[in-house]
Amino acid sequence: MRWLKFAALILVISFVLFGTAFIYLLGAKDSANEVKELVEIEVGQTRSEVAQQLANKNLIRSAYAFFLYSRLLGGRLLPGTYELSPSMSASVIANMLATGSVKQKKVTIIEGWRISQIADYLSKEKLDKTVDFATVAGPYEGYLFPDTYEVNIDITSEELVEKMRNNFHKRTEGLKVTPETVILASIVEREAQNDTERAQIAQVYLNRLKIGMKLEADPTVQYAKGSWAAPTVEDYHNIGSPYNTYLNSGLPPGPICNPGLASIKGVLSPADHDYLFFFHAKGEIYFSKTLAEHRAKVKQYY
Repeated sequence: MRWLKFAALILVISFVLFGTAFIYLLGAKDSANEVKELVEIEVGQTRSEVAQQLANKNLIRSAYAFFLYSRLLGGRLLPGTYELSPSMSASVIANMLATGSVKQKKVTIIEGWRISQIADYLSKEKLDKTVDFATVAGPYEGYLFPDTYEVNIDITSEELVEKMRNNFHKRTEGLKVTPETVILASIVEREAQNDTERAQIAQVYLNRLKIGMKLEADPTVQYAKGSWAAPTVEDYHNIGSPYNTYLNSGLPPGPICNPGLASIKGVLSPADHDYLFFFHAKGEIYFSKTLAEHRAKVKQYY
């Protein structure tokens, strides 16, 4: 009996010591160090590989303690990019990886951006898995809804394109949007300087289309040129692209940017007028019915 009591005492002491050590090893590696770093857990990594990766980065005290605790949690460690620091306990990190609490950030896509501009912006935001965005998004110019999105920093181009397209369909649900609507809305988006102008500008182009007059819209030339810089007179005549509406009648073959909802609604509910010309000067917009009237106003106000 004496030996049994002694053995039981040793077992209890060992359990307490193990528990104390285990709790210590699950504590923060350095509670004073709150510097965060991004850690990518890849698809297919084993639990032990993840534990060793975290230990090698000095984010946890013990790979074994992390491994054991994460096993006790159950489930699996989810792949993704996480923002971790040595001030976090191993138990907190394990819970983050088990629940997929990946790092997120907000990205704001501006109305009137073309796909190449969105791609450049994503690169500056260091969304590294969207390096092929321009290629993936290529067929969907005009349908990538401009908005603020909260995304995982390891979001892929395919995932982001799907999110933006779904948002387009959600925001335009109930509206009678056709491909022609989006094309004209993309031109209006680049032409209008404020919301009050959108319906008016839309009607100018609709009036031109109705009588078979060329749109002669500068933004279409800019799109063909690959730059939003003001086109030259030579550009109007020399850029041989189906998007050049100075050379080609009707709408261009596709949208020239990604329009916002206000421009889409402006096309669907245009103003009631018979103007065929307009221009901006010193923050104002001037409309005319005839070329002679247009030229006179340009001379007066430009």
